[in-house]
Amino acid sequence: MTWQTKVSLGALATAVITLALAVSPAHSAQTKALGLVVQTQNGRLGGTLTSEGSTIFPGDILTTDTDAALKVRIGQTTYELLGDTTAVFYAGQTSPIAELRRGTLVVSNNSVSEGFRIYASDVLIVSGETRPIQGQVALKSRCELEVSTKEGLMQVLAGSEKKTVDQDHAYRVIPEHSVYDIREAISPEDPDYHKNHTHAACAAAWAQQATKGPMVAANSHFTELVLGAAGLGTAIIVLKALESPDRP
Repeated sequence: MTWQTKVSLGALATAVITLALAVSPAHSAQTKALGLVVQTQNGRLGGTLTSEGSTIFPGDILTTDTDAALKVRIGQTTYELLGDTTAVFYAGQTSPIAELRRGTLVVSNNSVSEGFRIYASDVLIVSGETRPIQGQVALKSRCELEVSTKEGLMQVLAGSEKKTVDQDHAYRVIPEHSVYDIREAISPEDPDYHKNHTHAACAAAWAQQATKGPMVAANSHFTELVLGAAGLGTAIIVLKALESPDRP
């Protein structure tokens, strides 16, 4: 190998290293943090036990076991993951997105400038304009959700049918299709989102009979429920137990 060749290879290696160092910080800067962990009781972030103050990035998977709970702040919305829950968060085009894959989310928002969007199976839940909002989305099975509000209202879209869940009201919602076998963390707004999981049709009448709920027209995705003391209020009480007695 000649001296000139050694110099050329050395210059090339230096150029590659310089380019790599220049590109890495730029890539990191593009990934902005979405929010942070506010409280945790054995909650997991990406499969690892998390702690208060941990940063949440787009596509992070948060989970709780049966006896765990996790409270996070994403943008202007607070989400409380009850036991046996899995959720993924993304930066949406108009507002942050929560993808509920399993379990129950208690959601609260008091911002006049920013709302939220929650995807659960094949159902979309969007914050209404009234503030504050305090509600709950529970994914009972692939083909059954319960959506309730304690304050404010939320809009729910299932198939081509839309329903407003008003304050102190609750609905059982039957998706048009179930979503399962999710492979990666891809935002529901991504064009490839529906290529990332498997769909199966949900039979609305069968789901209502199986849960012994009141029957409605077979083509309806919604059944109104009685919002009792064992509903949203209990979920909030359970999560308040996580708060320190010294918390103001």
